[in-house]
Amino acid sequence: MSGLHLVKQGRDRKKMDSQRDFTVASPAEFVTRFGGNKVIEKVLIANNGIAAVKCMRSIRRWSYEMFRNERAIRFVVMVTPEDLKANAEYIKMADHYVPVPGGPNNNNYA
Repeated sequence: MSGLHLVKQGRDRKKMDSQRDFTVASPAEFVTRFGGNKVIEKVLIANNGIAAVKCMRSIRRWSYEMFRNERAIRFVVMVTPEDLKANAEYIKMADHYVPVPGGPNNNNYA
């Protein structure tokens, strides 16, 4: 994670988790605690396939580690008719989807 280094990697990670002297219950509390002013609760995933799945898994993992709630950050994905027909995995993982035109990339914001 870039920016604030709140969690160490590797062997020090478990020690750090048990020694953490604060809890953060939500993204809003996280932003307040660290002096921010914009809370991010929803993320648009403007990609499909394995890239979208990996992105959502990573953010959900971080969200669980930080807030003990993997659903603290919601995901909106852009979906083409072809993706819907294929029943793509990333659609199942999303909280909401927005249909976009299929076909060439200039039709669907790629």
